[in-house]
Amino acid sequence: MRPWLGLVVLVFGSGSGFGQHSDVLWYSQPAPVWTEALPVGNGRLGAMVFGGANTVANNGDREATKDNDVLADGSLTRGQDEHLQLNEGTLWSGDGADHFNPKAHDAFVASRRLLLESKGTDAAKIADAEKIAAEELLSGRMPSYSTLGDLYLRSASSGAVSGYRRELDLASGVERTTYTQDGVRFTREVFASYPAQVIAVRITADRPGSISFTATMDRPSDFSVATHGGNHLTLNEGPEHKDLIRFLADVEVISERGAVRAEEKQLVVEKADAVTVLIGMGTDFRGGLFAGGPPAPRIAAQLKAAAAQSYDALRTAAIADHARLFSRLTLELGPPPDVQRDDYVGLATDARLKRVSGGADDLGLQALYFDYARYLLIGCSRDTMPANLQGLWAAGIDNPWGSKYTINVNTEMNYWLAEPAALGDTSVPLFNLLDVARTTGTAVKVAKTYYGAGGFVIHHNTDIWGEARPIDGIGSGIWPMGGAWLTLQAWEHYAFSGDKAFLAERVWPLLEGSSQFFLDYLTPDGEGHLVTGPSLSPENKYKLSDGSTHSLTMAPTMDVEIVRELFTRTLEAGRILGKDRAFLEKVESDLAKLPPFKVGRLGTLQEWQQDYDEAAPGHRHISHLWALYPGTQITPEQPALYTAARATLQRRLDNGGGQTGWSRAWVVNYWDHLHEGDKAYESMQVLFKQSTFPNLMDTHPPGLFQIDGNLGAANGMLEALAQSWWEPEYVELELLPALPHAWGEGSVHGMRVRGGGDLSLTWKDGVATGATLHTTYDQRFVVRCAGSLVQVQGGPQRASEKVELRAVAGRDYRFTFQAARR
Repeated sequence: MRPWLGLVVLVFGSGSGFGQHSDVLWYSQPAPVWTEALPVGNGRLGAMVFGGANTVANNGDREATKDNDVLADGSLTRGQDEHLQLNEGTLWSGDGADHFNPKAHDAFVASRRLLLESKGTDAAKIADAEKIAAEELLSGRMPSYSTLGDLYLRSASSGAVSGYRRELDLASGVERTTYTQDGVRFTREVFASYPAQVIAVRITADRPGSISFTATMDRPSDFSVATHGGNHLTLNEGPEHKDLIRFLADVEVISERGAVRAEEKQLVVEKADAVTVLIGMGTDFRGGLFAGGPPAPRIAAQLKAAAAQSYDALRTAAIADHARLFSRLTLELGPPPDVQRDDYVGLATDARLKRVSGGADDLGLQALYFDYARYLLIGCSRDTMPANLQGLWAAGIDNPWGSKYTINVNTEMNYWLAEPAALGDTSVPLFNLLDVARTTGTAVKVAKTYYGAGGFVIHHNTDIWGEARPIDGIGSGIWPMGGAWLTLQAWEHYAFSGDKAFLAERVWPLLEGSSQFFLDYLTPDGEGHLVTGPSLSPENKYKLSDGSTHSLTMAPTMDVEIVRELFTRTLEAGRILGKDRAFLEKVESDLAKLPPFKVGRLGTLQEWQQDYDEAAPGHRHISHLWALYPGTQITPEQPALYTAARATLQRRLDNGGGQTGWSRAWVVNYWDHLHEGDKAYESMQVLFKQSTFPNLMDTHPPGLFQIDGNLGAANGMLEALAQSWWEPEYVELELLPALPHAWGEGSVHGMRVRGGGDLSLTWKDGVATGATLHTTYDQRFVVRCAGSLVQVQGGPQRASEKVELRAVAGRDYRFTFQAARR
């Protein structure tokens, strides 16, 4: 570990001495394009709120930046109008049909045999193995998550707009737009209500009879629009839509005074004092928690119940529900010493981001970014579907990478934040999808028919139906580790919560099923080890001496790391629950036969069993450092591996790595676990500069939104403040392991740690000033803090580098810190 440094004695303080940051994103102009719009969501229903609408056919939803260049200056966008791009979490473009490859098992056997015979060096045999896998082991593509459509509210007035402002209040979940036109002050509010299961829009004016607009809906393709009841506008699938998920959006417009009427395929509102627009959405998808059936009756019931409430009651209930989750944790960061707060107070969010892109520090923006990530996770992952590549918000029918569940890092990264940010309940939809995959999905069938194995397996993608096949290409698809990694996320939920019922009922079937697959799937390598394969190091290639590049191999390092962690957690869970001894002995036996880590000639951790040259030394995936994070196998207690991990990360970055948002977010977490806070901070600044849209959403080249970077980077901010490790007999907790110098003072309250603990922590001048740990069940903790000696109230009388605490459920434990000598 780093040396213990310090000069002064510090005791617990009640505050950090600086004001709270604002939890509001705000802008002085409407959003001409999707990447400037602001999201609302209740887990199932989502909308991107533009705070205006374009006057041309291009509504700003298109992913290709060049198509949106004409919109960029906002001259074609009217702030008195509104555009909502709508999503419903179960709307996918496919049909869940069986696309199994009948040649897959024979292809698996043949390609594995060739790879073993190649000894990792025979280019011809490796190429033959890849050819067989490409032609006979892969099977097609998966369907895409899709938008439901777009709603436009276009004002009847064309007068000039002044005093425009739109904002998103993260603490309440309410988006608000205000402006003045023709001497009238207008306000629009939008929020997604979880209790009512609707999206609500409220339009008010400070002069009676001032609100007049038309409401229309459309979709990129495959849709029909109709009206009913005089004040309802509906959008559903088109006449050619066959054997696919059916969908419906029903918009109810409620006018206070004035009038609302239907005209062909639109609604017209005239001279109203105020208007409430309620949006209900649903599909007929059946599977998992969803019973299927026509969505219209469910939506009608939801709209009727919502319309029976006053707007204030509807709004109050939605805010209270959102705040119940959002208020669990607070993070405050003090201003850096060389930046005056007045430099950025009063700037709009996009202006602050531009300022940071120019090299400035803005700790308030960093704290806002962190809270925005929590807001996004709450908005896209409640009790229905888990967060996909775009969370919940996707503008196309066929989105980039299908907006699927990409489980060779992206989906898992979505949920790293959930447990430490006290949002563990948002991860339950992920476990629900895993259960779908191994029950009604194809995870068990693929294990059996493709590999002749028991248990279950999922490759690098899955979808709403729990599909498990290897797809796309050998460069990414032949990777049977996705289900195992997701299973380890379920273990993490237990490690943080200590919920033994959850461990027994939800986690154990996953651990047992995934471990059973690998017990059957692992094969001897002829050198005393059990290995995976054919497999790959996600999306990367290695180079042979003849100059050829290849993807497939046996036992890439990441595979071994995941299997090692899986078997270890299976043994721990099995012993806690008293599971079958013979099964656990087999797991323990195979665990001992996995290949060891290897350090290559460059001093880096080998990505493959052979010390290959990398085809792309700056590749965005740095998967072989999985054992550093989120795995637990590389720690400072293994100095040779720890040093090799650092050299690996630095080499990737020196060669241009970390160029995507999610990759840079993983880099932040890696630096945290290397105890290099300033390096982590530097990568956060890079992420702001090159991978963040004006609406603070994460970017993936060439200008596409992926939510993983937002959620992964926010988790990296917490990993700088506290890290915990679950061991069979205790939990080790380290405070301020990677605090960057720029975060000289601050506080976090409500952070969760493994072992069922809630942590509050304050620091000043880069040193801890106080901490409190509240425990939810009896647990032994070992606590340490960089640069400090630790003492716990009621614990040892003398402070030490490590303090052991035998915590009792329901109690608060207060820590004081004394600076350690060099």
